[in-house]
Amino acid sequence: MDRPRPPSRLPSRLHSRPHPRLAARGALAVEAAFALPVIIAGAMMFIELGNIGLTIAMGGTALERAIHPLHAGAVNVTTPGQMEARVRLGMAAASHRLLDDADIAAVAVERFTSLDAVGAGSTRRGGSTASRTVPAWRITVEIRKDFITPLPRLLGTGGTAFRYQYQQWLDNLPAPTTNMKQD
Repeated sequence: MDRPRPPSRLPSRLHSRPHPRLAARGALAVEAAFALPVIIAGAMMFIELGNIGLTIAMGGTALERAIHPLHAGAVNVTTPGQMEARVRLGMAAASHRLLDDADIAAVAVERFTSLDAVGAGSTRRGGSTASRTVPAWRITVEIRKDFITPLPRLLGTGGTAFRYQYQQWLDNLPAPTTNMKQD
C-alpha cells in the first residue's frame, strides 16, 4: 500500500531557485532603491541653482529699476537715508514679489562730494587734474534669500540661506529742481 509522506518533509518547489524573470525584477528594484535618492538629490540641486540664479538676476534688475528714476530726475533725493529707503522700496516693488523687504538684508548708501573724493587717499597720476564737483553715491545692497529645498542642510553647509551683494555707483545725477508755478 501507499505509504503516507512524513510530515517533516517540505514540498520540493520551496527548495528550487526562483524563476529568472523574478530574480531580474528583484535586482532592478534594489538598483532603483539605490539610484533614486541620487537622482532626487541631483534634481533638488538644479532647483536650488535655478533659484539662486533667478534671484541674483532679478535682484540686479530690481536695483537698476529702483535707481532709474534718480537718473531721469523724477525723484529728488538729498540724503543717504532718503536714498536707502527709495532703493529698498524700489527693489521690493520691481522684483515681481521674488524679493520682499525681509530678503533685502542691508542697504548702505555713501555720498561723496565728487568721484575724485572717492580716491582721495590714493596718489594722483601725473600733474594736477581738473576736479569734478558733481556729487557721487555708492549704493551697496545685500540680499539674503532662504533656500527652497532642505538639500543644503542635508549636505552640511550649515546655512539656510544664501547671500549676494550688489554695488552701484551713481554720478551725474540731475540737479535738484524746485517746483515753480507758471502763470
